[in-house]
Amino acid sequence: MATLLAIVALSLLIIVHEFGHYICAVATGMKVDRFSVFGIGPVIARLGVWRGTEFVISAIPFGAYVHIVGMEADDAPSIAVAEGGRPGEVPDHDPNDPSLYRNRPIWARMLAILGGPLANYLTAMVLGFVALTMIGNEVPLSMRVDAVIEPAAQTAGLLPGDELLKIAGDDVTGRGTQDKILATTGAHKGETVATVVRRDGQEVALDLPLTAEGKIGIQMSPGDVTRETHPAGVAAKTAVLFPIKFSAFQLDALGKWVTGRIEGKMSGPVGIVREIAKSAERGIEAFVEIAIKMSTLLGLFNLLPLPALDGGRFVFLLWEGITRRRVTPRIEETVHGIGMLALLGLILWVTIRNDLFSHLFG
Repeated sequence: MATLLAIVALSLLIIVHEFGHYICAVATGMKVDRFSVFGIGPVIARLGVWRGTEFVISAIPFGAYVHIVGMEADDAPSIAVAEGGRPGEVPDHDPNDPSLYRNRPIWARMLAILGGPLANYLTAMVLGFVALTMIGNEVPLSMRVDAVIEPAAQTAGLLPGDELLKIAGDDVTGRGTQDKILATTGAHKGETVATVVRRDGQEVALDLPLTAEGKIGIQMSPGDVTRETHPAGVAAKTAVLFPIKFSAFQLDALGKWVTGRIEGKMSGPVGIVREIAKSAERGIEAFVEIAIKMSTLLGLFNLLPLPALDGGRFVFLLWEGITRRRVTPRIEETVHGIGMLALLGLILWVTIRNDLFSHLFG
């Protein structure tokens, strides 16, 4: 059930992305002849034609796509978009039709390309606002020891599962518990401090030596937590800023990974679905949180300046805007075609190597 929910959630985020392209294209006077609201590949069901756009369901049950007429070289409508036309008819194609993508002003084409990523960022912000005002988030009131790393702390008797209550006489529970712990230990660098922990419901006193840097030498996670919602103003500010900050963090991590400063592993669709499913099993808050992150990542990924992605198409538009010269459509189409093959190959390789092989064989 969690896996099915994860597939539906990821598909919905992709549908939102394509709807962003669709609405921006239509709003700027472009002709969209097909919107597969679910799936890619061959059409298996036609839902109808509305305002010149045929809405369909496609064979491969994942994602969605929008076909904006005139985006590819020598593009022609695949259905009748004239008033009164029937699906399957191909009307006369006028290369000078002002509603074709290639004939629209550059600002309109830029907006149509950026519409998908913008829709994903807007979705992340809306989900964040709803989550903060209606679901709320967990606020740690104490910190629990996950693992004891420093040998001196082990010798002092600190155990995994201990809940930190007092350090050097200071109460380190309540709101901002982690900051309280860091502030207290930082003020007693290299000292042995009286520490009180809760273990199996009982308070236990320890003499805990701190490192010269003022660290206990442990891994921590929240112990007692409370859930609280936020006022609309605070929630709106947090919801708007989070996707931006998260994108900056991801770009920094990507740069470090590419240059070999940090290690990391890419995930394909199977791995992404698996992570969303795990979050769904942990509850609604974790599920919404990862949906916000995935929507942001989908928007960010498509903005990368790589062929076949929205960012790659936007680069060609920037070149046109700067030089006042349009790249030959056939050349641009070839570049994107090669990029799409490379992207599909990468996804296949990552899925087999990182998602399937490592999952089956560890």
